[in-house]
Amino acid sequence: MSAAILATILFSLSAVSGKRLSHYLTAIEANMIRFIISALLLGIYSNYYGIGLGGGAFGMFFISGIIGFGVGDYGLFRAYKIIGSRLTMVMTQCLAAPFAATVEWLWLGSSLSLGQVLAGVGILVGVSLALAPNDTMQIDKKRWKNGVFWGLLSAFGQGLGAVLSRKAGMMVDAGVSIDGLSAAYQRVLGGLAVMLVLFIGQKIITHKHNNYNSRAGLDSVSIKWIFLLVLANALCGPTLGVGAYQWALNVNDLPAGIVLSVVALSPLVIIPFSMKFEGERPTVRSLIGSIIAVVGVIIMTNMVVK
Repeated sequence: MSAAILATILFSLSAVSGKRLSHYLTAIEANMIRFIISALLLGIYSNYYGIGLGGGAFGMFFISGIIGFGVGDYGLFRAYKIIGSRLTMVMTQCLAAPFAATVEWLWLGSSLSLGQVLAGVGILVGVSLALAPNDTMQIDKKRWKNGVFWGLLSAFGQGLGAVLSRKAGMMVDAGVSIDGLSAAYQRVLGGLAVMLVLFIGQKIITHKHNNYNSRAGLDSVSIKWIFLLVLANALCGPTLGVGAYQWALNVNDLPAGIVLSVVALSPLVIIPFSMKFEGERPTVRSLIGSIIAVVGVIIMTNMVVK
């Protein structure tokens, strides 16, 4: 469980830096840059101390990265800018747990008890309460719906990516041990491939429409601040955060539903950060909904562990 708890803390820090970064870079740009940094750092470690691209399950890890990083993180950054880091994390981390548990049940044959199903329903109720619009939200209904859509896409990508990653861990060659950072390296390459394709497509479209870069006039202080945000996000997210996450999934061999349930604590961990750095003042209903959702995943975790 220690690896999953570490991932929770790192993902919370990644969310805060990601929210701020979303005001400077597009979702494609931010993810591409942080994936490049992460791939370089993880690649150096994995090729010298890990198994590099070996292990016999690279294809499945790569596909997991396409879904989890490529789809999941793209939706994550789109949602950050609209509904903020806290609500985005409530959606992504809490909903990813029942998504993953359902996929594992349908595909891998992992059983779901009545208690787990009820806990999943509780999670959905809590997330709905936390996300329901209110009069104090400075966001129109259309944009709120867009934010919810991207959050749902992120949750689905994270959940399915986690299950595919666990499946990849089962496919590793006999006698081969894959550590969390090596697994993260193989996955992040899938996410990087998606972002490179989207980035090239974005540039082609931009060129055809003769759009100009509105960030051309950024001063050196802003550029340094953006670089620090990207570096912090790359380290806390796809590098160390996912490394701890993969450690829990593949080294400790915990079911994806359990790992995602522990990581679902992120929405509570992030509250003081979002209040300080984003100026958010969550409503009582939103906080109650977040707590209900987190309690739901904790109950689900305890049931699986027992």
